[in-house]
Amino acid sequence: METYGSVSKEVIDTPNGTFWVFDRPDIGKIMTTPSPGTIAGPAFLSGLTLGMVVTDPVLASHQAIAKMWFEKTNRKCEIKTSFEIWRPEYEHTYVCKT
Repeated sequence: METYGSVSKEVIDTPNGTFWVFDRPDIGKIMTTPSPGTIAGPAFLSGLTLGMVVTDPVLASHQAIAKMWFEKTNRKCEIKTSFEIWRPEYEHTYVCKT
């Protein structure tokens, strides 16, 4: 929580549930996590992949949530790396086009 402790929680509502986003544009990192009322299993999240090639449906779904956030905030950003911090939280590093 050192990285995201001072960041406000943002909300992304999807047909499959509500997700929280913690964005740190100052360091190019974003954390995605389902809200406590959203179950984040692979079958549940499979509808959130936005047509991406899916090798890990949970990871792809979290990347889709991050991309939804970038769209919501009118930014054109590319995810460089993604990894699980603590199930079901994922951190993504990204760069944005200016």
